[in-house]
Amino acid sequence: MSKLDTEVERFVKHKNARRLLVALSGGVDSVSLLHKLCELRTHYDLSIAALHVDHQIQPESEQWMKHCQAQCDELKVPLKTIKLNLQDSEHGQEAAARQARYDWFHSQITPADVLVLAHHMGDQIETVLLRLFRGSGLLGLGAMHEIRQFGLGWMARPLLGVSKEEIIAYARKKDLRYIEDPSNLDIYIDRNFVRHEILPLIRLRWPSVDQTIFRSSDHLKTIQSSLDKSAQVDLKMFLCLSKPTLLGDYGCIRIGDLINLDQTRIVDVLRYWIRCEGLTLPSTGKMNELMRQVFGNETMGRGGIRWKEGEFRAYRGFLYLLPVQPKLCNPATQHWQGLDAVSIKEVGVVLSVCRRRGSGIRVSFIKNAPFILDWQHRARVIRPSRSHHNRTIKNLFQESGIPSWERCRLPYVYLGDDLVCIPGLAVEKAYAASGTEIGLEITISGTQTGHLD
Repeated sequence: MSKLDTEVERFVKHKNARRLLVALSGGVDSVSLLHKLCELRTHYDLSIAALHVDHQIQPESEQWMKHCQAQCDELKVPLKTIKLNLQDSEHGQEAAARQARYDWFHSQITPADVLVLAHHMGDQIETVLLRLFRGSGLLGLGAMHEIRQFGLGWMARPLLGVSKEEIIAYARKKDLRYIEDPSNLDIYIDRNFVRHEILPLIRLRWPSVDQTIFRSSDHLKTIQSSLDKSAQVDLKMFLCLSKPTLLGDYGCIRIGDLINLDQTRIVDVLRYWIRCEGLTLPSTGKMNELMRQVFGNETMGRGGIRWKEGEFRAYRGFLYLLPVQPKLCNPATQHWQGLDAVSIKEVGVVLSVCRRRGSGIRVSFIKNAPFILDWQHRARVIRPSRSHHNRTIKNLFQESGIPSWERCRLPYVYLGDDLVCIPGLAVEKAYAASGTEIGLEITISGTQTGHLD
């Protein structure tokens, strides 16, 4: 029994899914994996489907799709395919193809699925070296995991402990047909340079280097797992979900609770929190800047950082984890009839309306006049519907705990020249519905709020 046979059977014995989605490129790795799963299908009552992505980069890609369809027809496996139109990326075509491919996989998976990939030991070794060259830390050098959460389901790599040679030997023994992607020989691609130029030279001196690097990567995963368990305990203790911002956040932590920890432990907790929300991690430099700004002696409790997928912002003694906030801008004044929800992309907010008795703007005042949405914030005072006196809007923001990064995103709502409402904050008393009067209630939410659960 080959190593491939052993590893794939070990995987299916412990799989906890109703359906396996096999990423099928048509190459020897994925073809061998699919074939072996199909051999075990009856005995382990497996439901198997395949996914194929045509990146439309190589001229032969149409033939590769047909090849995959023929393989699946022969194995009686349903195949779903997609043709991608890749967009230009600052990180290069390979990175763009990978991102688009995984985005599609993500859209296909359900809670009952495991996405099964054919990455093998050689892929793992290359990944470790590439990340080492890029200065990755403990998490990055642990490289690919055999199984992890992915979208609504799971992602598995049952061949991580199997060498490329063992996969090829399996394919030859089973007389499998597979394609060869010529781009795999292009040494201008970093991974191919490591595969064809660097690793062969290292293996001449250290023949067992693959197993050694693979073992080291596993050790690093074990250490990271231990750190994650500690960070999980800390995060559960410190995370506060009872002080939500108006336009959406991932929660907050009291800065005073973290300040008692050493800096390494603070960073571990914050990085674990970011990963729990499915966001990419900021660089070490960004995290050092956060430590300086928020936890430094002279700037305690102020500042924050921004990276590709998120932000940390300090406010009133709490550190908030946020989706990327819209850059400050002043959208043009807009007219809105108030009949349907409206999205204002420039500031990342959605205004919605509903009719309520005794709440909101009195309908009789509105008639056919449009609302005017304005972000110049020229008005300074408003008399809230439940107040007997004019109040400064600045004080209302402070009392309501609306942080500075959200205030600039809130529109002032006018009828004619009169300020009638600031969504999420107050309705002008002179225009407010009361008692049995029908009112139009305007609510506001952030466009990102939907994925913060």
